[in-house]
Amino acid sequence: MTVLTAVFVGGTYMGVRLLFSKPPSLPEVAADTCRNRTLERGEQLSTNQVRVNVLNAGGRSGMANRTAINLQTAGFLPGTVGNAPDEVRIGNVRVVAREPNRVDARLVGAQFKGKVQYTKGVPGDDANVEVLIGKKFVGMKKKPVTAMKAKNRVTICVPDLTEPVS
Repeated sequence: MTVLTAVFVGGTYMGVRLLFSKPPSLPEVAADTCRNRTLERGEQLSTNQVRVNVLNAGGRSGMANRTAINLQTAGFLPGTVGNAPDEVRIGNVRVVAREPNRVDARLVGAQFKGKVQYTKGVPGDDANVEVLIGKKFVGMKKKPVTAMKAKNRVTICVPDLTEPVS
């Protein structure tokens, strides 16, 4: 009986310690989330090398989320999804990129029907391109463009998949 009491007291003590202990920390993620890649003129950039944020500027609930899912289905890497600031006015689609004429911005813009505006700016987070969906959004093309050739030599930050640091 003494042995059973000792096991019970020891088990209770260990259980209470585990119950109130701090949870284990998550593995660290590498600080750099992309690496520079230089594309020569005529080299192709594929959708799986471009991270895209999608913002809803049109007011229809769920448009940014549906568009982000469709872009992921086409092969693009997911970025953030949310609402654009209230003062932003968009017709169909606006593509925001550091250099709007660059291959990554054109590849994203090629996915949409209708008029696409290209604007110079810095996409949020670590995305290459940001898409704003407007009130007159007409949708995405049925057949996605999965790669596009660079018109000139360009260096693009290609997102890495986040891997734990050992």
